[in-house]
Amino acid sequence: MAEGGECAEVLRACGVEAAAGSQPVLHTSSALFRHQLNETIRGDAEMAQRIGDYLDELLSDHDGIALYLDPAGVPAADGDGGAAGATGGMHGTLGLAQTESLVRLMLGVDALQPRLVGTLLDKFPEFIGDEGGEGAARVPVKILRQLRWLDYVVDSAGLAEKLLETLGFVPPDMQREIILALPDIVSDADNAGASAVLAGMLSETPELMLPILDTLGSLDCPPSLLQEARSSVIVHLVSAEPADLPVMMRFLLQSAGADAAAPVIQRIRRRLDLDSVVLASRRAPAGADQTPDVLIFDAVATCLRSHKHLRDAWLKIVASSDDEDVGPHTTLDVAVLLIVHPITTHTRRVEAILKAKIDAVSARQVAYTPALIESIIARFPAAFAANFGALLAVAGWLIRTSGLGSQGSRVAAAMVVSAFGAMGMFQRQEIAGELAVHIGSGNANEVDTAARIYLQLARRFPRELRPFAVFIKGLLDYVDNLDIAHVRTIFDALGILSTLAGGGGPDDSMFNDLYIFVRKQLSSVYPKYNRIGIVGTVSLMRQLGSRESPCPGSRDAGGGGSSSSSAAPDAQAANVPALRRAVQLLEMLIDSGRHHSWAFVSMAYDELAHIVETKGLHPQLLTWLHENVSSTFAAQFLADEDALGQRYVLPAGPPAVALSLDDGVATVLDVFNHNDHAAHCGLDAVARRAGAGDMDVDAGGCETPRLRGCVLACLPSLLRLMQVCEKALAGGSLGEIDALLVCGTYLLAPVAVPPPDTAAATAVGQPGRFALATSDDPGTSAAHAVGGDALVGADDEARAELMAAVSAWPPELRRVLCTSVYATVNWLRETINAFADQPAAEIRAKVVQRINQLPRLEGDLEALVGSLAGTADPFLPTAAGLVPEIVDAPAVRTAGGGGGGPVLRAHAAGADEAGPAGPEQGAAYMVDVGGLLLSQDDTRKLVSGDTEALDGDMAGGRGRGRKRKRVSGAAAATAGPSGGDNPAKDLHPFLRELTFSAFGILGVAGGDDERMGGDVESQPRGPLLSAHGLRTLLRELHAVVCAKLVARPERRLPWLRGGSSGGGSVAFGTLATFASNVAGSTAADVFDRLLPILPSLLDYLDSCLETRARFRNDVEVDVGAGARSRCRRRRITAVESPGDVDVVESCIDTLLQTVASVLGWDGLQPGPSRTREAGSSGTALRAVLGALATQGRQTDAAELADLGAHALVRRAFDYLLELCPAVATSGRAIGILRMLAAVRGFSPHHESRADMQAMGAGQRDNTMDGHISALARRVLAAEWQGADDLKPADLELLVTHHILRCPHDRLQLIHNYTTVVFPAFIGHASGGGGEGELPATLRRATFASYYKAVTQALAAVIKEAPLRDMSAQEQLHFAGSVVDSWHALARATQQIDQSQQRAVLLLALRGGYALVDQFAKTILPRLDGVFLVHRDEAIAVLGRMQKCTRILQSICNHSKASKDVRLQSAVPQTKRKLEQLIFQVYIMMDNNDCLGAINMGNLKHRDVRGDVVGSQIAPDRMSSASDSDRIPSDADHSDDDEVGEEDGVEPDDIVVNFAPSDSDEGPLAAAVAAPERLPNMARRGRGGAASGARPAPPRAKRANPAPRRRATKGKGHSDNEGSDE
Repeated sequence: MAEGGECAEVLRACGVEAAAGSQPVLHTSSALFRHQLNETIRGDAEMAQRIGDYLDELLSDHDGIALYLDPAGVPAADGDGGAAGATGGMHGTLGLAQTESLVRLMLGVDALQPRLVGTLLDKFPEFIGDEGGEGAARVPVKILRQLRWLDYVVDSAGLAEKLLETLGFVPPDMQREIILALPDIVSDADNAGASAVLAGMLSETPELMLPILDTLGSLDCPPSLLQEARSSVIVHLVSAEPADLPVMMRFLLQSAGADAAAPVIQRIRRRLDLDSVVLASRRAPAGADQTPDVLIFDAVATCLRSHKHLRDAWLKIVASSDDEDVGPHTTLDVAVLLIVHPITTHTRRVEAILKAKIDAVSARQVAYTPALIESIIARFPAAFAANFGALLAVAGWLIRTSGLGSQGSRVAAAMVVSAFGAMGMFQRQEIAGELAVHIGSGNANEVDTAARIYLQLARRFPRELRPFAVFIKGLLDYVDNLDIAHVRTIFDALGILSTLAGGGGPDDSMFNDLYIFVRKQLSSVYPKYNRIGIVGTVSLMRQLGSRESPCPGSRDAGGGGSSSSSAAPDAQAANVPALRRAVQLLEMLIDSGRHHSWAFVSMAYDELAHIVETKGLHPQLLTWLHENVSSTFAAQFLADEDALGQRYVLPAGPPAVALSLDDGVATVLDVFNHNDHAAHCGLDAVARRAGAGDMDVDAGGCETPRLRGCVLACLPSLLRLMQVCEKALAGGSLGEIDALLVCGTYLLAPVAVPPPDTAAATAVGQPGRFALATSDDPGTSAAHAVGGDALVGADDEARAELMAAVSAWPPELRRVLCTSVYATVNWLRETINAFADQPAAEIRAKVVQRINQLPRLEGDLEALVGSLAGTADPFLPTAAGLVPEIVDAPAVRTAGGGGGGPVLRAHAAGADEAGPAGPEQGAAYMVDVGGLLLSQDDTRKLVSGDTEALDGDMAGGRGRGRKRKRVSGAAAATAGPSGGDNPAKDLHPFLRELTFSAFGILGVAGGDDERMGGDVESQPRGPLLSAHGLRTLLRELHAVVCAKLVARPERRLPWLRGGSSGGGSVAFGTLATFASNVAGSTAADVFDRLLPILPSLLDYLDSCLETRARFRNDVEVDVGAGARSRCRRRRITAVESPGDVDVVESCIDTLLQTVASVLGWDGLQPGPSRTREAGSSGTALRAVLGALATQGRQTDAAELADLGAHALVRRAFDYLLELCPAVATSGRAIGILRMLAAVRGFSPHHESRADMQAMGAGQRDNTMDGHISALARRVLAAEWQGADDLKPADLELLVTHHILRCPHDRLQLIHNYTTVVFPAFIGHASGGGGEGELPATLRRATFASYYKAVTQALAAVIKEAPLRDMSAQEQLHFAGSVVDSWHALARATQQIDQSQQRAVLLLALRGGYALVDQFAKTILPRLDGVFLVHRDEAIAVLGRMQKCTRILQSICNHSKASKDVRLQSAVPQTKRKLEQLIFQVYIMMDNNDCLGAINMGNLKHRDVRGDVVGSQIAPDRMSSASDSDRIPSDADHSDDDEVGEEDGVEPDDIVVNFAPSDSDEGPLAAAVAAPERLPNMARRGRGGAASGARPAPPRAKRANPAPRRRATKGKGHSDNEGSDE
């Protein structure tokens, strides 16, 4: 104790009062205490030993050791009391300082530190298992705290060794504390040893992985140990707990350098199990922000944002990934793309990767489909919410840049909709606002996508979207600038939201606002606002009167729910207010029609038909609508033979009815009765005798309202509304109105036709001077001339003579006939749409007859319109009021303000005067609407069509209004939506569209012989489609396919000119069809409707090819026993004359284009897990491939289920390949080539380089790529007709496929093009002759296309070359062949004639940029890897490459000398790429210690031919330089490789000069001759002794190096181009 007391006195003298069992007290500062104690024991080893023993004695107290590990106290006089000093600090002259513990103070004394450290670490075993005492478990932690952050460690190695030794016997909790404290204890010199121990523990103690990884991340570990640690972590990645994954991911990514980044990322993508993360995130407490998935993605985001090499490696892996199946890595890849997208330098690269993944059609890649994106966001909503800004930015980019209905727009919609449903209020508000911005962009594709997304949100998440409805309502202020299809979509969304809470009740302010808005639009005098009002009214009525409409306020987020039968009456009663509102809207719509035009009423009918077709109307409203429509249609347009005879009492006999299919049917469509031109042009006498007067009274005795335009505008739309109502109520059957299909048409009164060129003709041509014919002779009676089947006769010559005779009629009479024929054509089109889907064979046969009549009647109409084009009043459907107006000029109302009409009337014509198709009506009736019994008086406003009689003044007002209407209509027809719609040029926009119901007739026309069974020749068959009828259907179908399945570039809406069109869609539609179902369909809807008729289209293709071959006899079609299906399908198209073969040719082209469009649709992407689902035929892709395969010789429909993915693709490929011999033109062969390439891309199997090497030549040629390459070669050899008419893009496609699909050596084929074909062509073109066989399509006009395709193919071959699988010699051979081909391409620019030089120079410059880029990225790193072993060969490759770059430099100079703007635009980027290549070569030489082999100097200024520019040569050397200053050829070498030998150099043109191996001049030549001396000579060259002055080192490498600009006075050129910025 005496010794202890002496030590205590020494410590007290130094400033610390320490005694056993009491808290030490510090009387001075820590630094002063250490200094004084050090001075005391300096040189006194015995004192140091005694103090050490004293400390051991103090620390031996098991219970009191914590006193010496806690902060020391301070005297009460110096602080705030003992207690405060023990826990606080000590106030001194230097301010507040943290008080240290006694042990910590002693560790700062060098003489005491080693022994004290050992004592402390020896205390660890004493506390193992001793957890009963209070604070016992904290003592090891306190000990470690004393050892942390020491200012100096005397024996750092011993400390580290002792600490690591302690790890071996302490329990896991102590091990965790020691491991976490290691970075703060061990010195930098001992990091390696500690890292080795920790890395070994990773596999032995997985429970300590997190602290070990945390510590390894803080230590300076050798790369080998990090690699070992990463391997251990990746092994445990699958089995790790979700909570441990963030730390593991952070360690793996942060510890991976540039070299290890790619392998680590690949292994992470394969091993990370996100399924367990999903389960752990779902088990997390509600409202928890830090779920495992969020932490994992946050760790990845932190690492990627901090390390550029990680971003580059991950993006490269995603871009080049060949994963065939969707897995956890797909989710990780999508998240990484979203994380990296906001980084400005990577934005474009990410967008390019996303575009490639979304549009991927290769079976070797996973396509980012809408379903995949939606499932990913739904599984990890919180993780993607953390990156919501990037998610919204990517979705907005896709909406802006994707085509209408493309895969990109569908992915964007899935991204937005899934994010809206899974995220919070803030994200939903941002989405709603962003969509409103897109709709206001003016881009038609962008507006369409955003509007459809709004509608999806309203249908799926109405309650969630309702708080943000103000964004959609705000669009109503600009809705007049939108296309009518977009207006319909917006109103559908608003209708859902407005009827959500109150069912459209009086207290629903949103519905009231919409009601006021549409009412204003309907009352406007501007047609475009009327269209908006019609669409808005019907959209609201759809939501109020929908059969799926739930009780008010009961709509849930899912859009529906189940209800019991007992609740049905209550639901029906609750829907009464909504139905009452729907009736009010319908009343308002029809009442507004009374003040506008017949075209307005027609649009209303079309819009109503649209919602009925889409099953959007309540059954009670549907029944009421059907009854009134049927009676209205029958009263207005139909008549039987007796009624027609009473109406027209004619001296020539009964009225001549045309186009009747059944003589026994008495129903007639009276078109002439409503032909306004008949009353206007002098047929008043006929009109009066017909009993129509001024059209004030209709056939049923009811007063017909007077409106602008022609009543015939309502004929097709009324038929459409009637037939869809009939189908909706009768289960799709039209048996009650099937007489409309075969009824005839009364077109024209029997006016006497005077002989041409007579005075009588002139008299007849005057208004009011027409006379009725007294005979039924077609030569004298106009009606009988066009009666019967005269207009649609099968004899083309007879119809041509008829139209020639009609063309001699007076213009007024032709105009009357033209109006009737126009209305009849639209009637036939709508009739075909209505009855084409009826199952009865008899009805289908009649539909086929109507289809065959349609093209002939349309041809007659075109002739009539053309004959009137040169007259004073041409036929314009818009001016005549036959189609809706498309201009924005205000419409003039009639003075009488008559009602709309043929309106929905409650009282039909009498039984004796009504048409056969009209139902009988009573004098009074009651209508049950939603439980409300509405009497006739209650519904008078809704159903009445009565108007007051018009006096003479009103008639005059009507005339003025008509005149003004005609002027505005003429302007509309002249300008049109696209500025050039004129029926004389293109009649199709003014005709009703054919729907998929009509296209369905393609699948049944002519009968299905296979189902009929028996002998095909003995079976009765229905009428066949004529060639003209088939062409009409195919053209309409192809227009739909192109509009919906073919991506189109963006189009800006004409905001300032009124972008609302009358056609109904920006993508498809006609002026005559307002609410087009085809225009409103998505690409997926169109594909679903097209898929069932695809086999029939292929049947027609086979039939047309065989028919053409039979008549033309210029190709051979195999119809032998092997082609079992060809005979069966041979006669499905009627060819009545050799002249129809030209029509068949047109059908072949249309069919090939349609099938190619289907195969090219971006929605036909290989689905996920294709290899596992090879037996499934449920996907769209398998359905299309199955349809193609079953058309071939080897496949039956029963085999499809057993075929794998590759086998199915091969069968479809073989069928398309069989079509090649049957086509006769090169254009069709190219179409088949495109389809073959598309089908090839669907195969999951692609032959590798090893597979191709193992095959024989015949097997290679039999591969799909081999067949495509052979077909391209045959087309290039002009084996088909029309090779001279190929477009440049087609030639480029052919050459590209010939090279890149070649199953043999593609590089050798390119070499043959560049060294044999092109020189031979240049020799022939220059008149000097040439050796080698040239392709027949290679001419002066096509050489540029060949050159471009070969250059691009060479760049693609370099990019796709499997250099990693090649040996060093193979790599060098590949590089040499590439350079030789490149040099041959470059030399061609100097040899081509002047007529082609400009185009070829531009292609060489742009192609040279790509070749330099690929050479630097792909070949140069491989040369660097083999340089030390194959030095001579690598230098030879670089030397030959230099000749190519010199020619590129000459072209750049030529662009400035010639002042060619197009050439100069490509110079800056090429110059930068050349400079980067030079720097990379310099770095490679420096890395391999071979700088002596190169010189960096300045090039002479040469022209494009390789001659030195004269102004750059001294006059005395001009003559001598002319023979030696040309760019060398392959056989010789120039003498200007040395910088010192050049004159008139260009200072800023930089190039790497390589010494030729066969030269004897200069030290470089000697170096090449003796390669073993190269390293020594390189070192001597640096000193300047052997190689003269060392060239200046290159400038520092920049991201975008730009050479300086310098004007050179007196020279014929200037320096390099600057950057293109």
